[in-house]
Amino acid sequence: MFLKLFSIEWTRLTHRFIFWFTLAACALFIGFGQQNFYTADVAGLTTGTLKMPSFSFDIANSLDPLIIVALPFLVLIGALMMGNDYSQRTNQHWLMRASHSSSLLAKFAVLITFTFLLQVLAMLVGGLLGWYFKTFIYHTFSTVNFNWFAALAAPFYMTLVTLPYLALMLLITVATRSAFAGVAIGLGYTQFIELLLGGIFYGMHWIKWMPRSLYLSATYVLNSIGNKTVELPEYVLAPIPAFITAALYTLILLALALYLYRRQDVGG
Repeated sequence: MFLKLFSIEWTRLTHRFIFWFTLAACALFIGFGQQNFYTADVAGLTTGTLKMPSFSFDIANSLDPLIIVALPFLVLIGALMMGNDYSQRTNQHWLMRASHSSSLLAKFAVLITFTFLLQVLAMLVGGLLGWYFKTFIYHTFSTVNFNWFAALAAPFYMTLVTLPYLALMLLITVATRSAFAGVAIGLGYTQFIELLLGGIFYGMHWIKWMPRSLYLSATYVLNSIGNKTVELPEYVLAPIPAFITAALYTLILLALALYLYRRQDVGG
């Protein structure tokens, strides 16, 4: 039943305009950023005044800033997926055939899949543009020192550190039973409160435990795509503790969402 619910939720999501708009927005954001890098100083890259970045740079530089454009859309999608079941009363239909847990977990699985898809899309757009410019404009394309295994692993751990936001959106929307409240609170936290706290208390020890700091920790692992090791700042957790913390946040938030949802009389 879970797989059937997942298929239904995925179909519902792909029929939404916001699904395709998010894909397009992320692709354009990464694409224009990559294009700007290679066209901003053609003379410097051509003459060697500026060092030509490697193919690993194209991949890592595409994944690193993705959260900037992707997170607001993930907040919207998470709130709409859960909140519309309340406003349209579709959960009355789903819960006649499946448990509360299966229904909520299917939505979470769809959000994970979509987040992973965005990571892969960013890699493809950044990698293809990097290949194009290096092959046809600068004639310097090479995969020397490119770690293929690290590149394949990158979408997985970058998705992992995004999961706390997905679980938080489900929790907020379940608690408020409103897509509008989910969007308002979710955007307020991710686009204002978290950034404000990070700016005011920059460098303080406890900041490293914030979800956005966990994401920052993961971006340092992207250097491994080019077989490089970059020293972590003191205010950032090491990657493994960051991944474990992100997983624990996700489990706690998701468990709370499941607890609240199972206690709600939404099917009658």
